[in-house]
Amino acid sequence: MRKAFNLKVNSLLSFLRELFEIEALPDYQEVVRRNFEDFIAQRQFNANQIWFLRAVQNVFLKKRPFEVADLYEEPLNRFGEDAVELWFTKKQVDDLIKFTAQFAA
Repeated sequence: MRKAFNLKVNSLLSFLRELFEIEALPDYQEVVRRNFEDFIAQRQFNANQIWFLRAVQNVFLKKRPFEVADLYEEPLNRFGEDAVELWFTKKQVDDLIKFTAQFAA
């Protein structure tokens, strides 16, 4: 796309937004950010969990799709080797992975 249209975009939404000059159409990163906000708001997470989920969001935006193993790799392992087990239940982890799968395409 960079060569053909002289556009630097990181998603199909960004490309369409630029191509059709639709400023109201949010880009992919904004869609993901909003949905992460909703995901967090709909559940009762503590401060450590929210901090970790914000980092997950940033990793997810750089690396899609997102898998359980990614929770234990750089940079998320900086929270501690057992941060996932300490801060989240198995169901919460499963919900997070299902949630990110919606946006991986």
